[in-house]
Amino acid sequence: MLVLTLSVSIPGMKPPECSTASAEDCEKASVLQLAVFFGALYILAIGMGGTKPNISTIGADQFDEWDSKEKIQKISFFNWWMFSIFFGTLFANTIVGDELYPFTRPIE
Repeated sequence: MLVLTLSVSIPGMKPPECSTASAEDCEKASVLQLAVFFGALYILAIGMGGTKPNISTIGADQFDEWDSKEKIQKISFFNWWMFSIFFGTLFANTIVGDELYPFTRPIE
């Protein structure tokens, strides 16, 4: 996440601002800028793909299957876990996406 943030924050890591209304006249991103940006996205995707299934398993392992009270808590843990994952996805795709839409420009 840090590399992704830096790739859009450091002036040398993003293409210059486009002053024209037409996207065809804008200067394109360099190979280094694209490599850092997409490399950060791929690293983030791999990291998220490895943590989501493992954290739920480690969390569920903290409850004793033979204790009736902890068995109920284990079910509650999975309910809250799935709720938070789906709510985070909904938030990222609706609220954050809509807020960033005015600042995007087409990639060519």
